Amino acid sequence: MAASFIEPQKPRRPVIGLALGGGGLRGTAHIGVLEVLQSKGLPIDMAAGTSAGSIIAMLHALGWTPQDMQNLLAEIKMSDYVDHVVNIKSLTLIGIKTILDRLSLPHRWLPPTPLGFVKGKKFYRLLSRLSSKRNFYEIDFPLFITATNLCDGRLVCFCPPGFAGQLGPQRPEVIFTSDASLAQAVRASTAIPGIFQPVTWRGHLLVDGGLKNNVPADLLRWAGADLIIAVDLGFHSQNSDEIDTILEILIQSLDIMGQTNTEVRLEQTADVVIQPVTGSASLTDIEKVPAIIEAGRRAALEAWPQIDLLVQNFAKRRAKVQPYSS
Repeated sequence: MAASFIEPQKPRRPVIGLALGGGGLRGTAHIGVLEVLQSKGLPIDMAAGTSAGSIIAMLHALGWTPQDMQNLLAEIKMSDYVDHVVNIKSLTLIGIKTILDRLSLPHRWLPPTPLGFVKGKKFYRLLSRLSSKRNFYEIDFPLFITATNLCDGRLVCFCPPGFAGQLGPQRPEVIFTSDASLAQAVRASTAIPGIFQPVTWRGHLLVDGGLKNNVPADLLRWAGADLIIAVDLGFHSQNSDEIDTILEILIQSLDIMGQTNTEVRLEQTADVVIQPVTGSASLTDIEKVPAIIEAGRRAALEAWPQIDLLVQNFAKRRAKVQPYSS
């Protein structure tokens, strides 16, 4: 009997996921990383983002190029997205409530106090304009945005409806939902506790996703990515004289708290971890953005040989000829 050969499978490129971490203004390094990956012709099939990374992930999902993102940064001013809420009256009320809390005395008779120094309404309006007020039902790209439920401590993952229905029953420790606009999801993901007022969603208060998952590579693995590239901005050591505002203290504290957990998670779920060396940068250090973007480019170029090798090896494994039968 003549031997019959089974046709080899056609090579299939891997489904590539990109996880972008939080890090304040240092998140602009993600733009440099994207620029290099696109220049190499590497397609990104799905993206997940936390905090600053959620902004870049959303823009990428909507078809923005890295150059478009750089042009946006050159156009906007801090007054376009920051609306302060704190005044002498609110600071006094916060002080009184803090003292009454310490003494275990009731204070519900007092007027409500701000839950953050920045309202976030201007930022939400900016995000709505950038996203054309679209929601997760209106995009085709698999996008995952994280936030933290301040009420019960669970991670909230905003994503397209197909993934929410698929992943929700499998991962009860995470709330998967499509019930939000892109602007609302990113606004929640970037709500630094104590700085930005939380986002009210389904009766819960949502804050920065970095509290639970600062570089959400595991979400992409659950969603079916074959190759995951994670961009971890980590935290940058600073001198004591550089940490001179409440904002700097909060951001540095969050970065430190999340770093160990992030490193362990990425070891288990990411195939390549890109770590741009950005130096320190507060949210007001706009002049540092070009150098931070360049740091993202350098880190991506250094990681490219490893990424390229993984892609090639995946294709080779898929293209192996199966044994023949006679």
